[in-house]
Amino acid sequence: MKIDELDELASELNLSNILVKPDEVIFTLENMGDLKTTFPVPNCSRCTEKCCPPGVAISLYDVARFIDIELHKFIAGTFSGYVELFLSEDGGENVKLSRPYMSNEDPNSKVCVFMDEEGKCSIYENRPLICRAYPIAIRLDENKRKVGIWMGGCKSYDINDNEPAFRKLFLSAIQDYNEKVTSNSLLMYSRNKLREIGFGKYMEDEWNILIEYSKKNKELMKKVSDLELVVERFRMPQDYSTIIQRLQLDNDWLKERMVNLEKEIKQQSERAHSIIAELAGQMSSEYRKLIETILQTKEQNQEKKGFWRR
Repeated sequence: MKIDELDELASELNLSNILVKPDEVIFTLENMGDLKTTFPVPNCSRCTEKCCPPGVAISLYDVARFIDIELHKFIAGTFSGYVELFLSEDGGENVKLSRPYMSNEDPNSKVCVFMDEEGKCSIYENRPLICRAYPIAIRLDENKRKVGIWMGGCKSYDINDNEPAFRKLFLSAIQDYNEKVTSNSLLMYSRNKLREIGFGKYMEDEWNILIEYSKKNKELMKKVSDLELVVERFRMPQDYSTIIQRLQLDNDWLKERMVNLEKEIKQQSERAHSIIAELAGQMSSEYRKLIETILQTKEQNQEKKGFWRR
């Protein structure tokens, strides 16, 4: 069985430290009652949402299970950078998406390829784990803790005291998370062995991965280079603080010099006014003396003329 071969291969990686244990998961549920007494359980029999989409993500373990039950013809595409495949009714002949998917022959169909005419899952007992766990998912929060989240997509649920049914959903979500983590590790570290046991068809060629990596690396290096140019363009001299201090000192010196110049100008102006006033006084005194001399001379001349007349 392919599923057993995967388990054996995974046991060689010793992944126990990164896999999730149920008691490590903090479950969050908003506006749905107290989890200690009530539990939300999807009621698919009365569902009208048709929430089973045409693209259903599957892990490497789901691929193994599909191979074991001979449904692998519905698997389309290859693993490329992530641990999920999708299922396609045509085996991926008409794949147009950038990643594999599971879809109906009708491109306009909005339901899963395995949904029958009555709206029920035709492979319910063998459905992918993500379908078994829906609508619960395991994520990491900002504190790197594992958190179980009710994703909110399911509207046809009952809140009751059916703890066993809810716990089954919860454990399926944990199993789905662990299988994805394990799948990712196998795809990273055991690619050759995966090919040896028959999974090569579902794995992207290493050369294509290398080309894509090189392309993304060049794009990243260009962004880094552009950023360095921007930083260099606006870079200040290393001793910019010294320059600023020097400019500040020069500015203070200029201010002081301007104050002194204003004082000197004021003093020169006052001195000039004093000199002008003094000169004006001297000129006025000389002018009066000149007038007096002229008048005296005129009087003397008149007296002399009168003398000759007598």
